[in-house]
Amino acid sequence: MSWIKTITEADASGSLADTYAYIQRQNGSISNITRVASINPGVMRALADLLYALRGPHAALDRRRQEMIAVLTSALHRCAY
Repeated sequence: MSWIKTITEADASGSLADTYAYIQRQNGSISNITRVASINPGVMRALADLLYALRGPHAALDRRRQEMIAVLTSALHRCAY
């Protein structure tokens, strides 16, 4: 859980609710890293599009390699997430 104020899907309305629905359709779920941008729906959507471009089904690296890089990066930074 982040210490950054977020707005949940249940509490979202207007453009934020639309952005949550868009991300849900695109990715199947809402990641915590995307959720922290919920106070600014435009930034949230741009972040979701960037993450989808980097990690989506057409990405240059397969999911296994992406996860290996993420685990190594987290370990090097002593990040438990």
